[in-house]
Amino acid sequence: MQEKIELTKARAFGELIEDSIQFFKQNWKPLLRAYFIICGFFWLASLAVSLFDVNQTAQRVALGESRFGYTYFMAMGFSLISHVMIMLTVTCYIAVYKDKGNEPGGVDEVWSYVKYYFFRVAGSYIALLALICASALVFLVPGIYFAIVVSITIPIMVIENSTLGYAFSRSFVLMKNRWWQTLGIIIVSELIIVAAMFSVGIPVGLIVWGTTFLTNIKGSDIYLYATAVVSHLLQFLYMLPLITITLTYFSFNEQTDQGALFERIEMIGKNKPDTAGQLTEEY
Repeated sequence: MQEKIELTKARAFGELIEDSIQFFKQNWKPLLRAYFIICGFFWLASLAVSLFDVNQTAQRVALGESRFGYTYFMAMGFSLISHVMIMLTVTCYIAVYKDKGNEPGGVDEVWSYVKYYFFRVAGSYIALLALICASALVFLVPGIYFAIVVSITIPIMVIENSTLGYAFSRSFVLMKNRWWQTLGIIIVSELIIVAAMFSVGIPVGLIVWGTTFLTNIKGSDIYLYATAVVSHLLQFLYMLPLITITLTYFSFNEQTDQGALFERIEMIGKNKPDTAGQLTEEY
């Protein structure tokens, strides 16, 4: 039997990816159960609105109207809520796992966490997206920089039960001298997802081509419908990057706190007796 993943542990780059995959392997049954039960309604609603938008967009384009109608913004809204739900479900599952001493939590336990954090996280996520977009409009580089820094903000809010202000400032502390490492971690985890989607996308593309060839249905319409369905079916794959970024938070947190502790210990040995007492009291 494999040893269970210890969350509060400092990890190197390769260990973060390896342990993320291992965590998913060890917890895929309770994790997927929580995902389908908690996110199922929002997943179905997002898929239905997306398919409706594809249909309406095709009609608007045929009439020479703008493709950005009300259904487009409805689809964007439901997609945003669906993304927040999967992000919350995975992060809350990990929080329950930690609180139970590295034991999987039940759906009811994860759901209680999700309900508690939903409005706080949803509002914070929208605010962070607005910040990233505003930074990107000013200049692309600040937008990319903030996107990487705030990637661990939501895990901080859930794991430490904190406010957005604290989690945002804490993100900068943990990211100090680790920005490039985090970028690499995100890129690698996303590439794994892209590879999985690409492996599914090839047969879907062949089916679309065959259907277009054998029928009179417009190929672009079939492709849009197929893309909407497949992207929703494979949404659960985003669990891996979410697991990775949460483990990254734990790793950076351990590295930072250990470094601060060692620094305090060294200072205690070098300070005068009157200041040493003050340092001990502050710690």
